[in-house]
Amino acid sequence: MTTILVVDDSKFFLSVLSSKLRSAGFSVIGAASIAEARVVLETRRDEIFMALLDLFLPDGPEGEVVDLAISFGVPSVVFTGNYSEDTRDRVLSKRVIDYVVKDDPSSLDYLTSLVHRLDHNRSIRAMVVDDATTARKYIADLLALYQFQVVEATNGEQALQRLADTDNIRLVITDYHMPVMDGFQLIKNIRKTWRRDQVAVIGVSSSGSSTLSAKFIKSGANDFLNKPFLREEFFCRIAMNVDLMEQVDALKAAATTDYLTGIPNRRSFFERAQPLLAAAQRGQAEVAVALIDLDHFKSINDSHGHETGDTALATVARLLVAECRQTDLVARFGGEEFCVLAFNLAGESRDAYFERLRSRISDLNLDFNGQPITLSASIGVSSNVQLGLDGMIAEADQQLYRAKQEGRNRVCWLD
Repeated sequence: MTTILVVDDSKFFLSVLSSKLRSAGFSVIGAASIAEARVVLETRRDEIFMALLDLFLPDGPEGEVVDLAISFGVPSVVFTGNYSEDTRDRVLSKRVIDYVVKDDPSSLDYLTSLVHRLDHNRSIRAMVVDDATTARKYIADLLALYQFQVVEATNGEQALQRLADTDNIRLVITDYHMPVMDGFQLIKNIRKTWRRDQVAVIGVSSSGSSTLSAKFIKSGANDFLNKPFLREEFFCRIAMNVDLMEQVDALKAAATTDYLTGIPNRRSFFERAQPLLAAAQRGQAEVAVALIDLDHFKSINDSHGHETGDTALATVARLLVAECRQTDLVARFGGEEFCVLAFNLAGESRDAYFERLRSRISDLNLDFNGQPITLSASIGVSSNVQLGLDGMIAEADQQLYRAKQEGRNRVCWLD
């Protein structure tokens, strides 16, 4: 669990903010003074991801707590009830992520969302593209301060190579004027492979042209910033674009993932299975499709309740994912029915593979409130790729029906 250090001499604000962070899934260490914060940092530094610091404390009325946190290398956000331009400029001249005024309840929401954003940023790579070393290093340093993993490139061609060779670059900050390939050309080339919801591109330039922003957006950029820019605006633009990508990711996951078991749903199965089946139809691989239906499942729901049935389904889903190979597809088709596409399995290997899945399911011994529950599954298999995916599923369904008719807890396929 991610741990946040909160330093504030107001017991009320410390309690409210700590409660809000804990509700959001974070662990919180509270301190009411510089002395307490120093003890925490000296003894528990390795646990702390970042710090939220009240600027004015009884034993540090000039904001000394900021220097303390920075000396320990802790990413820090300053919050204060008193705003002044001079104080803000002085604080932001140090290696501080943000300066937040706690003037109403919305500031607590902002702090919580900021912590979430910074925590998520640790898993994201961001690339800055600029031939000017000073400008590139400045933006790279800001991105690192915001906890991104940072990649650098000096021109568009190098940036495209970095994108191809490096996993999980989701954000690109690119200048306009560059040798070899300028910012416009870079963005157009990025969009040949990566959509706006896959890689966010923000253009930057100091040219001051009123039309440059529109040109960047029309070339495929997600956003544009004029140099010089305020750090707060820079971070807000980045957060807005990355948040949007993550929201799209979440919507896609919701559309393709079964809500109960967490494995792919029927729609996702069809999307991912088609390329594998196409390879098999070209003679490049063997493919088998199996429908797996839990036997007498209705009696579990009727006797033990739907919550027990849901737990059983989730358990079977985890078993299938664990037992199947990484090259295979596992999906829930609905109700108590699952589907498995086994890639490059044929003959005796195919038969043994699905027999093993059936056996593993029947070996499950579930205990619900002291009541033992056993499961079994009937499985129908098709390996005739010339039928197409719909035809293979129909044939597997016929074999599943046959397995049910012959007594259940068995695997059936056409020889």
